[in-house]
Amino acid sequence: MRLNTFIAALLMLAASAPPALSQQTYAQTRAVSLYGQLSDASTCEAALPTARQFWPSTEFQQQLSSEDQSNFLAAVVGCAMSLQDAEAAIAAATAAHDLNATWADKVRLILGMSSDNDALTVQAFFDLAQTSPKDFAALESFNAWGAIRAAENISGGSDIALQMHNLLVSAHYTPNDASFDDFFRLDHARLLLLHNQVAQARARLDGVVDPQAILTIRINKIYDPLRSDSAFERHLDVESVANESIARARRAVADHPRQLSAVVGLARALRDVGRSREALDVIERVLPAARAEQAAQSFDDLEEQLQWLLNEKADLLYDLGRNDEARSIYLESVSANGGGGSNANQAVEFAGLLNAEGRATDALQVLQTLLPHLNSYGELLRQSERACAAEQLHDPATQNAALAILRAHEMDNPGALAHALLCMNDIDGAAALMIRRLANPVERERAILALQPFRHLETRHLPLEAVELQRLAQVRARPDVQAALSAVGRIEQSPLYGN
Repeated sequence: MRLNTFIAALLMLAASAPPALSQQTYAQTRAVSLYGQLSDASTCEAALPTARQFWPSTEFQQQLSSEDQSNFLAAVVGCAMSLQDAEAAIAAATAAHDLNATWADKVRLILGMSSDNDALTVQAFFDLAQTSPKDFAALESFNAWGAIRAAENISGGSDIALQMHNLLVSAHYTPNDASFDDFFRLDHARLLLLHNQVAQARARLDGVVDPQAILTIRINKIYDPLRSDSAFERHLDVESVANESIARARRAVADHPRQLSAVVGLARALRDVGRSREALDVIERVLPAARAEQAAQSFDDLEEQLQWLLNEKADLLYDLGRNDEARSIYLESVSANGGGGSNANQAVEFAGLLNAEGRATDALQVLQTLLPHLNSYGELLRQSERACAAEQLHDPATQNAALAILRAHEMDNPGALAHALLCMNDIDGAAALMIRRLANPVERERAILALQPFRHLETRHLPLEAVELQRLAQVRARPDVQAALSAVGRIEQSPLYGN
């Protein structure tokens, strides 16, 4: 469980003061002493077991005010997270929830996600909507999306996920990352259609403008009932939507010169249609200012977005065949994390690109030295890259170990297993997995997208990526896969590039 800068800041506010000593009761004296130890990295580990015994005690509950109890429990959560002790952190946050501490439910949600506790994540989502509507309406995109995905893993998942989406709509929720909005709408519409709520689904998709979202509506047959409306159908021109997306992104850059996120958005919109050279020019015009010593005075979102600006530049350099430069920028990108350390998602992606270049030894080094603790989804991505590297290095022991983990946790990340099977040239295994994914309502949409023949730039020089795409084409062409696909979706040629 990685210490998240957001949750650390939240806990800092919650535990802004140690328990008061005005009456000098036993509990207050004990709480102040333990609070100091929990807040000190050098004494936190030794103090945690004592703290866990202390907070359920009668003295703690009767002699400390609710505010002091809340502050103490926030210190426990912070200490436990720094030790990667999910159980202790969750126990303390749950105790704070029972006290009606304002910070508790948001922290419980994040702890549930980071420890792959789906039931806790979902319950905390509903609790947050009840206890703190303001925080609920301002929930970060990643956390709201992750909570809904967690619901899919528990009994009655689609019904629960639909309730969660409905709650967000009732709260007039708008994702803080605007690029997420269309995918919240698309996911909500899919669930509404599963429940035969066609009119509501059509209304939910009104205003969806992301090109990949539009392509998804075209290729997944669950959306077909919506397409009888001629006005709705006219909006499903992917090329027109992609061009409109670029125009909107240009306006965002002009209107928000202090937002690096707008620059990243424009670069991605251009890259989606293969205009990687132009996208790189966009990045390079702003990057010197973003790297400058006083950059924080020029950009409001520097801490959050610099790593993604660099990440986008590295991807574009790979698109243009400038692999040596791309590797250098990727190394800078995974270290440009405002919270310190490396960015796990970027590090896994970097390892995948190194594998695609044929640099398996380098890929393994990235996986071993750059990655912090991952949740189960990220860990399975790491295992898929380990399997691919082992295939190149003729290391069956490592490959079999990674593959065993991927098979045992197929439902947690079937895409990771698919990648490994294609690396190994197991066409039969990859086809069987694809058929299972197409049969699974939760995984179906991602599987249909994975089968699409996206375009690829000729300047991109990643030989093993090209081999994997050829193998995917073999899977796509198989009659058994074609039959499974035709029941739920379709293949379409689009102007979008597979990035």
